[in-house]
Amino acid sequence: MTSKEIRAQVPPMIIWMADATIKEARRGITGKTGWKDIKRHPYNIPEVEMAGEVLGRMFNECAAGIRQALIDMPEEMDGVHDYSNLNYFDEFVASLEKRHTANLREADWILERC
Repeated sequence: MTSKEIRAQVPPMIIWMADATIKEARRGITGKTGWKDIKRHPYNIPEVEMAGEVLGRMFNECAAGIRQALIDMPEEMDGVHDYSNLNYFDEFVASLEKRHTANLREADWILERC
């Protein structure tokens, strides 16, 4: 699915929350978090782990694929700066499509109650 198709099916608040999660993960990947801790591989940064779990509830993709798509996004998308020609959500979907198809996850009501 393209970003435009996803936007047609998903409420704007969900897109906004996904965009905020993607920005936070990109901030961690580029090191603009303000934390002065040990250097880790971007895959293991807490912000990226959290984004993998959160976005995994939206997309039919495992957390590992989502983490890699976050890492593969353009370098200038550092999570701090907004660009008029680049949208974090749209670029994430494009990055996810390069690896797999970006499909929305269908709700599993039995698992959602837990």
